[in-house]
Amino acid sequence: MNGSAHLQASGGVRTGPGALVALLLTAGGDAAAVTVYDNTAGAGTVLAVLTAAAGTTAPAWAPPGGQACAHGLYAEITGTAPDVIVVYR
Repeated sequence: MNGSAHLQASGGVRTGPGALVALLLTAGGDAAAVTVYDNTAGAGTVLAVLTAAAGTTAPAWAPPGGQACAHGLYAEITGTAPDVIVVYR
């Protein structure tokens, strides 16, 4: 299953095996960060970390085929009014 999730706060993206394909982080009024875990909560194996300065957008792509996950994808987001898009398969 291919898909994407649009998040403005920390939360689950998918459950079960799959892969992280790409991230797009847009920071609001201050710096923002997103950490993506291979889990259904904000702990476990870190698959990606992305940061952006206030008012900027930062993209990130996984290696071809994506960054595999066994348990699911959970995005932990910090910052004021950030916007995150997670692309997965």
